[in-house]
Amino acid sequence: TRDGENWGLDQKDDYRVEFEKVKSAIVNIAEFKIIERKTSDPDRYARLELEEPNSPEAKSKKVTLRDNKGKALASVVIGKLNPNLFGTGGSGTYIRRGDEKATWLVRGQVQLGEEANNWMARQIVNYGQEKVRRVVVQNPVGDVLTISKAFEKDKNFVLENIPEGRKMKNADEANPLGGVMWRMMFDDVKKAEKQDWPIKPSVAYYSTWEGFTVKIETAKFGDDFWGRFHAFVDENVTDADKRTKAQKTVEEINNRTKGWTYMLTAGDSEKLTSKIGEYLADPKKKGS
Repeated sequence: TRDGENWGLDQKDDYRVEFEKVKSAIVNIAEFKIIERKTSDPDRYARLELEEPNSPEAKSKKVTLRDNKGKALASVVIGKLNPNLFGTGGSGTYIRRGDEKATWLVRGQVQLGEEANNWMARQIVNYGQEKVRRVVVQNPVGDVLTISKAFEKDKNFVLENIPEGRKMKNADEANPLGGVMWRMMFDDVKKAEKQDWPIKPSVAYYSTWEGFTVKIETAKFGDDFWGRFHAFVDENVTDADKRTKAQKTVEEINNRTKGWTYMLTAGDSEKLTSKIGEYLADPKKKGS
């Protein structure tokens, strides 16, 4: 559904979709070139994957374009695809238009995806570890894990507050934690108000060299970890230009994530709930 300049997915509380995917689908359908009329017998629709999309075993997909009042402007059922029917790169697709019984072979194809996730803009944030200055992870029982870089050009994150007599497993052990925000994607999304969050979730703070911090709260619901995001400008940023740029980035992040909660990938949730002991080498036994 379009709201002004933005497109949202009805099945996901109108969460934004990638406009280019919507545009591509509409354009590709509009560019279909009719080649041949096929069967009008409903009993033979299944062979062309043109049965009614709401039937249990249907492989077809129905695309309907509506105006802002909900009136249908155009409708087409998309069926079986033959990628090379007209030679290399010459795809053929079987379709039914609106409520017509007739089916048609057209030249062209359209990618509609199998799931809602195929349409949504699934990237939450995108900041590689080279942009991250410090990460602090706090779990609900009070354990704190902190990694940082002294200089922006440093290759590896250093683990702070290492217990006496212990050391990191490897010099680059903490880098994956520092890189969580690089092309960070979600597996599902819903309105934050639909989840009853714990009073004390796990919390991670990602402070960047650009002067802003992203706060990521993490909690487990059933078998999955979900995250809430909020960004803010660091208090110690005194340079006016840097602060202005940081504020712009913060607004972009918050405008995108405010009011939403995201199902995190298994890899990201594992890092965002990690503890200091996971990054330390086993202590040496006395006498060894």
